[in-house]
Order: sequence, then structure tokens, then C-alpha cells
Amino acid sequence: MRPLSPLIAPLILIGTGLASVVSAAPLVELQAVLGQSAVLHVDGMQRTLRVGQTSPEGVRLLALSAASARLQVEGRVQDVPLGGRAGGALPPAQVAAVRIPRGDGGMFLTPGIINGQSVEFLVDTGATTVAMNDATARALGIEYRAGSRGLVETASGITEAYAVTLREVGVGSIRLPNVQAVVIRGAQPSRALLGMSFLSRTQIEHAQDMLVLRRKY
Repeated sequence: MRPLSPLIAPLILIGTGLASVVSAAPLVELQAVLGQSAVLHVDGMQRTLRVGQTSPEGVRLLALSAASARLQVEGRVQDVPLGGRAGGALPPAQVAAVRIPRGDGGMFLTPGIINGQSVEFLVDTGATTVAMNDATARALGIEYRAGSRGLVETASGITEAYAVTLREVGVGSIRLPNVQAVVIRGAQPSRALLGMSFLSRTQIEHAQDMLVLRRKY
């Protein structure tokens, strides 16, 4: 197993607007369900809504479950599953673009999915692979002990880890199959890391306080 980046040891991590598109209705994707809120991408902009709220683009959240949302888009009511889309269409190059704002401490945090389950990622260009602790892996139903065992260095010292292949990893409209990952025993990393096994399959741009990811075709 290749060790993780030295940035993993102290766990000090770093992480253009889309052109406007004329469309009959905004393109809406249900990116994640976090408690009582839905995280949507509306024409490439990330919006977090609670039931009854309406985005600046006019998308209203009518109801929410663990794996779907009922949305009103341009007067039409649609039930959208996690990862599903509603509304108009954007050109392919723009559909596959995700903008992640810089958060507190200069880090880039974004909701995403692993094998169809919601997760919050910390973008880490210094990590060789997607990485998570074993508690996160168990919560996501990942049978990590079936993977290849190795050792990595964390803030707590040398600990065992397991190399696995994730069926799917997604952020916004970018969905990638067969993503390499490592599951680390112990509390670190406290958040799942979106490492280079995912990021290397995207184009990465910095635009002011945004990180822009575009899928490579």
C-alpha cells in the first residue's frame, strides 16, 4: 500500500463561475441529505434548503426523506432521488462541473456520496487516495477488512489501514466508479478525505475562494 501524504500526519489540510445558461428551468441535482436539510446543486451553485425554503433560482423544497426530495421547479413538482436531477439541461461540460467554496480555516468542505451514502468530504490534494477512519467505513457499510492490510502514519503514530476499492464516489454532478481508498483504524481522519484517487480524474481550478472540479472525459 502506498502511504498517505505527509500532510495526513498533522492533519493540517488544504483544499470561475459557470457561464450563465438560458434554460426553461434550472437544472437541479440532489447532492446530499444532511439531517433536515437537502444539499442541492442548482445550475452549478450549491444550495442548502430546509423544507419550505426556496432557492434564489426559484427551486422550492416541499418534502424530504433519507434518500429523496420533493422539489417544485418552475411550477412542476418532482420527486428526485439522491444523486438524481430535475429541471432543465446544461451543456455536458457544465453539468460535470462542481464549485466548492472555501470554508473556515481555508479548507474546502463539500457533501458527497460514497457507495450511495451521504458523507462530508474534506478536499485534500496531498492525500494519495480517498481516506476515512474505520468508524466512518462501518457507518457506510464498507467491508474494509476484506481489503489489503498495510500501515500508514497519522497524527497518533503508525496504525494499520486497509486498501479498498469503492464502487462509486461522487461530488455534485461528478460521479466516478471504482475509486481507490484507504480505511484507517482509529479516530483519524475525523472527516473523509477526498484525495487524488478521485481528484486526479478531474480538472482542478482555483477561482477566488472557490475550488472548481470538472470531470475529465
